[in-house]
Amino acid sequence: MDDSALFCVGYMMDIESHTIIYLRELLSTSVAEDPSITAFLSCWAYEEFFHSQILKRVLESQGITIDDRRFAELRRRKPADRVQQSFARLLSRMTRHFPAVHMTWGAINELSTLTGYQALIDRANHPLLTTVLTHIIKDERRHFSFYFNQAQTRLRPRAAQLLTSTIVRNFWGPVGSPVRGDTDARQVCNYLFADEERSHRLQRHDSTIARLPGLDWFDLASRYCGA
Repeated sequence: MDDSALFCVGYMMDIESHTIIYLRELLSTSVAEDPSITAFLSCWAYEEFFHSQILKRVLESQGITIDDRRFAELRRRKPADRVQQSFARLLSRMTRHFPAVHMTWGAINELSTLTGYQALIDRANHPLLTTVLTHIIKDERRHFSFYFNQAQTRLRPRAAQLLTSTIVRNFWGPVGSPVRGDTDARQVCNYLFADEERSHRLQRHDSTIARLPGLDWFDLASRYCGA
């Protein structure tokens, strides 16, 4: 694999490994009271952790040594955002529609992950990476399906649509950008979606999210990557 592909794999490994931090933040909100969501999150965190481990092994097969201290250091440098976490906890107590925000946010991020993995398969054209990502994508499809179907149901009330649209429009950023930073996120986007064919993936991504109630305006992934 070339350096750009390896950079993307490292980025994806780091973000998959950071799922446990997201889970900790989510369980501090009212979603912890919903048994269907907590059952899903238990499996989600387990599978995402092992995605990070298999991506680590891919990097090691390319001669790159990954020390587990890397993940600890990442968590020290990018711990939970206390202000954001406090806001989410407060919001979840103020409105019954907070799970609609969470499910929509999750659907966007899982579809973004799927889209990125599929683009990396095409861009890198590496047999080992293709095999690994094809298996990971099967898990990510199930994750996306849960989030998306839950979002469709929970966004039926107009109040849920307004709340979710306001938060997503003003605060959403590409998967991993709060952890690895905007510069790294843009480097990944520039590599994965550099030509017209791959940019069409972003447009399909956005049009899928736009099918959710109240999100017909959604074009944030294409706009971020300049597609």
